[in-house]
Amino acid sequence: MFNTPGLPSSPPSAPGNLNNSLSNGNDQRLHPLAADIGNHRETKGRGIIVIIVLSSIFALILCAGAALVIYFKLRNRHHLTEASLTPEKPADSAIAGSRLESRPISASPSFSSSIVAYKGSAKIFSLVEMDRATQRFDESRIIGEGGFGRVYEGILEDGERVAVKVLKRDDQQGTREFLAEVEMLSRLHHRNLVKLIGICSEEHMRCLVYELVPNGSLEFHLHGSDKDTALLDWDARLKIALGAARGLAYLHEDSSPRVIHRDFKSSNILLEHDFTPKVSDFGLARTAIGEGNEHISTRVMGTFGYVAPEYAMTGHLLVKSDVYSYGVVLLELLTGRKPVDMSRPPGQENLVTWACPFLTNRDGLETLIDASLGSSIPLDSIAKVAAIASMCVQPEVDQRPFMGEVVQALKLVCKEGSEFNESTSFSQDLHVQDAEIVSRASLDMDAGPMLSTEQFTASARYDTLDASGSFRRYSSSGPLKVGRTEHNRERGLSTGSSSEHCGLQRFRMDSE
Repeated sequence: MFNTPGLPSSPPSAPGNLNNSLSNGNDQRLHPLAADIGNHRETKGRGIIVIIVLSSIFALILCAGAALVIYFKLRNRHHLTEASLTPEKPADSAIAGSRLESRPISASPSFSSSIVAYKGSAKIFSLVEMDRATQRFDESRIIGEGGFGRVYEGILEDGERVAVKVLKRDDQQGTREFLAEVEMLSRLHHRNLVKLIGICSEEHMRCLVYELVPNGSLEFHLHGSDKDTALLDWDARLKIALGAARGLAYLHEDSSPRVIHRDFKSSNILLEHDFTPKVSDFGLARTAIGEGNEHISTRVMGTFGYVAPEYAMTGHLLVKSDVYSYGVVLLELLTGRKPVDMSRPPGQENLVTWACPFLTNRDGLETLIDASLGSSIPLDSIAKVAAIASMCVQPEVDQRPFMGEVVQALKLVCKEGSEFNESTSFSQDLHVQDAEIVSRASLDMDAGPMLSTEQFTASARYDTLDASGSFRRYSSSGPLKVGRTEHNRERGLSTGSSSEHCGLQRFRMDSE
């Protein structure tokens, strides 16, 4: 319908006819402009989603590419570090594991730079060698476990049997501190110390390789499952006491630098087949600073029952803190009891607290002596060792002897010249000196209790009562002194360390 000019337009068609009225020649429907607004919005939303997805994928690709670039750069740097540590293979490589240059070290660059500067005598072993020696650290190879890790028995390529201590990761020092400690340990050589053979540090694992001491620990022989079948007689216990004292005296007074053990106990005294003792476990060792009793302030580390009171209360570690621990071991040898045994009756759980009142008289000694020793042991020898133990576990630091003095006292008790294979000349001279050289740690069984601090600070004269070499005290005088000529003569007669000879000054008698 057409509109006539000047007249109103025709009314709109009915809604139902709108679609029919708008069409093109090809029967395609024509819609009003507003009718397509919803479709445009829907298309725009889909486009935004596609853009977001594509952007996320692109960002992930960029991150992955950056990570790969960083990885390959670090890998190339690691290979370059290994290559710089691996020169041409030496012509003579028969000593496997003895030369650092013979193998690359799989370690961080910081460790690599530190290991190159390592100048200790200990060998450097690879992790492959340690795996082979311990059958990949098989549990059947475990021979012990301490505060710093497990110990495995191993066999090196040359057939040598060793003890491999795997250090716990959470207790490890920094690389430089670890190597400094290893270098220090490799310089300690004494017949009563376990020898450090080598180290291994690869793939976040650190191992210390020691000589294998085959006869177990003193703790095992005193408190183990077969203690009733493999008894330690008194002579063996004296030998162990003297050897362990010598090892500690060397650490305290003769090594360079001087060393405080910090965890001395019966489980750290290993025994050869002939019961020669070797002090072990220097994972807790620290160098001693200064002279005499100067302390190291540090966190308390040790074993209950062995820790000296001043160390437990203040954290101040002294040379004489080890002396206290040694005294506890002497009490173990005397009594056969553990340092702490909660299965004991009330009042007897702590060995030191229970034993000290019995150490000063004959009846008390008979009460505390290990019953497995029998009744035929020499009571005078027991009394002297008990007196030494009593002085070592004194709560006051100044009342304890030095280890060099303990060695001298035990040498006199043991008559070392004949019982521990010392030189013949020293053995003969020792018998001559028996009437004038005495231990501060002696008890007069006829007179009753006589143990006191003065026994370690004042001289006394003794007469030989019989052929057994027991002594009777009949007078006391001033401080112990040794003339230079006499001291030099003693050093020429004995094969002990310098600390032992210096200890003689406190044990000689001032001539009247």
